[in-house]
Amino acid sequence: MPLSVPDLPRERFVPQVSIVIPVFNEEPCLASLFETLNRFLETFDRSTEVVLVDDGSTDSSLRIMTEEVRTRPGFQVVALRANRGQTSAMAAGLDVANGEVIVFMDADLQNDPQDIPRLLKKLDEGYDLVSGWRKNRQDRAFTRRLPSKVANRVIGWVTGVYVHDYGCTLKAYRASVVKPLNLYSDMHRFLPALCTSAGARVTEMVVNHHPRTLGQSKYGLDRIFKVVADLIVIKMIMTFSDRPVHYFGMLSLGFLLLTVFSAGLWTWNLAEGWQEGTIILPAVIVLCFCSFLYFLFMGLLADLIVRVRGRGRSDIARAAVTEVAT
Repeated sequence: MPLSVPDLPRERFVPQVSIVIPVFNEEPCLASLFETLNRFLETFDRSTEVVLVDDGSTDSSLRIMTEEVRTRPGFQVVALRANRGQTSAMAAGLDVANGEVIVFMDADLQNDPQDIPRLLKKLDEGYDLVSGWRKNRQDRAFTRRLPSKVANRVIGWVTGVYVHDYGCTLKAYRASVVKPLNLYSDMHRFLPALCTSAGARVTEMVVNHHPRTLGQSKYGLDRIFKVVADLIVIKMIMTFSDRPVHYFGMLSLGFLLLTVFSAGLWTWNLAEGWQEGTIILPAVIVLCFCSFLYFLFMGLLADLIVRVRGRGRSDIARAAVTEVAT
């Protein structure tokens, strides 16, 4: 559960832009990060708040940020009690961000805040999400760039939303589109696909990317398995979030057809007097029929849960609402 740190009285205002920065064990980078943000904000012409989210850091990151924001109007720190991952940190930042536009960026100084005005200018053209594309990415080829290229193509193929760089944190969103979404696991990387399902107009643009010179990267090849698992969930959410019974219904229908086919084949074997399938086919029939019942009732149960939760509309549906007139 997020806690606001420090607990200082602040005047509530609604900024035009909220910059949300997840932080995990970035102590070596923080001095340069604050200096970079200060230089940027001195020339930035929109009212801005900066939300730094400490994701359960075990170094001095939280203490440094807490001390820094005491003298910086418009800055605040949100602290998670334990390390929950980048998606949870971003979700916590979304909860407290008040801006009309939400911009996410990394704390490792590889993203350049000077790209933010260009993202916002593109957003002003009528888009709801502008995704950064690290075309000249300054990371290791084998462990970072190659897996990222493969993942981007697979995600685009599965979701139907083709973006060059799903993994780039630097993105600008309209708050009305991204705030209603329920983020968990590693779903932050799928936000362009989720927002597109909500009817958002999504585009991308090339952004700067600097080599990491301070601290250590927190990502490796082990995240591939998480991405694959989350991608299956995202596909289901995008397609069946309001009626999960349709998803499970298709699976149960497949097993019902297998049951009918196996039963027909068994009947034919008996009519012809063959003995080879008299033991195996009944077992296959029972297995397929039980699978049919299992997925059917799973679908009915999932459908019931969606309605009993009382949300009225799914996260995707809530994000799709746009105010036309008042």
